[in-house]
Amino acid sequence: MSLSQVLQKRIIFHQYKNWYVLDDEFYWDIKTLYNTIFKYLDSNFNIPVIFCSIRQANKIICDLGDEEDEYLRFASGIYWRELKIIFIFRFNEYIPLIETLFHEFRHVMQDFNPDFRHHFEWDKKLPYLERTTEIDAFQFAKEKTNEYLASESYKKVDL
Repeated sequence: MSLSQVLQKRIIFHQYKNWYVLDDEFYWDIKTLYNTIFKYLDSNFNIPVIFCSIRQANKIICDLGDEEDEYLRFASGIYWRELKIIFIFRFNEYIPLIETLFHEFRHVMQDFNPDFRHHFEWDKKLPYLERTTEIDAFQFAKEKTNEYLASESYKKVDL
């Protein structure tokens, strides 16, 4: 089953391009959020982003033929490499949401970089915060978030 077929079975509250909101408690303007993220990434990635609960993400993952994951309950978001989808689970606070999106898109960038990609498999054996992929993604997300917070764009956002 394709992602579009899987999403047809769900209520989509908001959509902009290939970003989907499946939770009625998502209060942000999806188009503004999309444009903000890609402005600070200085590039565009055609990776679907789904804002939903962990339970919904696990169902989508199963419907797409992959196995659900227990550890998602601790995550704010995840880049599901095998499916090339970003799931975002926590989105009630704007700045942590921005930072999570930068973090997950950094994983996309890592995955697209052949010199970096091997770290995903290599890092699996390490504790989460010791993984090269995570150290890099946290640092990148912090830098991009700080860049955003220092900008005029942030000052215009209605939080």
